[in-house]
Amino acid sequence: MRNKSNPFRVTALSLVSAVVAAGALTGAAGPASAQTTAVRMDYTCTTSLGPSAQVTVWVVGGLPDEGAGLNTVASDDYAHIDVDLDLRELRPALTFAGGVRLDGDSTATLNARIIGPDGTRTTQAPFTLAPTWLTTTERTAVRAAGAFPVQRLSTPGSYDLRVDDLALTLRPERADGTPLGTVTASCSHDPAQNDLLGTVMSQWAHFERPPRPSWLRVVSTTPTSVTLAWEGYPWWNPTKGYEVYLDGGNTGLVTDEQVTLTGLTPDRQHRAKVVTVDVQGIRSTMSAGLIFTLPRA
Repeated sequence: MRNKSNPFRVTALSLVSAVVAAGALTGAAGPASAQTTAVRMDYTCTTSLGPSAQVTVWVVGGLPDEGAGLNTVASDDYAHIDVDLDLRELRPALTFAGGVRLDGDSTATLNARIIGPDGTRTTQAPFTLAPTWLTTTERTAVRAAGAFPVQRLSTPGSYDLRVDDLALTLRPERADGTPLGTVTASCSHDPAQNDLLGTVMSQWAHFERPPRPSWLRVVSTTPTSVTLAWEGYPWWNPTKGYEVYLDGGNTGLVTDEQVTLTGLTPDRQHRAKVVTVDVQGIRSTMSAGLIFTLPRA
């Protein structure tokens, strides 16, 4: 238990009535949930194939939500900044007869700047792309979930998260599994383009809730099911269980640090997150996201 006496201290439950009265939150039953922010980035890429290429990327961020209101964090806590990549267009497209598949070794690295009252810092978010079958890159999204290293926003005030350059390492293969080699790309955007993903408010306060789960991972898959596991952490109150969210919907409460979800769509990307719930109904913030692809039927 922390014993600092000056900053304001509040638990997640006692915060609810004040925030609802302020109009910043509706409903106390849901998990602590960051406001989803997004920015479209149009990149020009230098590729290992020789010619330049353009890629349109939606950067979607779940900013910290650990304070009083959306996208806030206590100044003495770690700030978790999760982010998804949604690559909507690759031009010229990776096109081969029958389409191509990006395997699970394809990666991306997104640079960013955090600008706040204590100056400017740079950071990077690494991603591993979920295996993705592409027949047309104009209509099929290539998605990945990742996170920036945890930050200490120790000086109260507002911090802008601005997106910078992107690096890609793509490993496509043919429909029969034949590798097509490795394609790398270093991508930059027009400096005049809006690059603000969102703003985080650091507050001089303590907010008490269970630690969020970590190391969310896939244990096994079938074409229509997945078994997920994660690490939960104790705090003052005993843990009641874990809420598992799949593709934005709550699948229910489980008591183990593992769940098997069935009735899913083969060869499709799915997104999962997990929330810890204690015996008093206090919920953690959502875990970092996980995007996975089920095998073909």
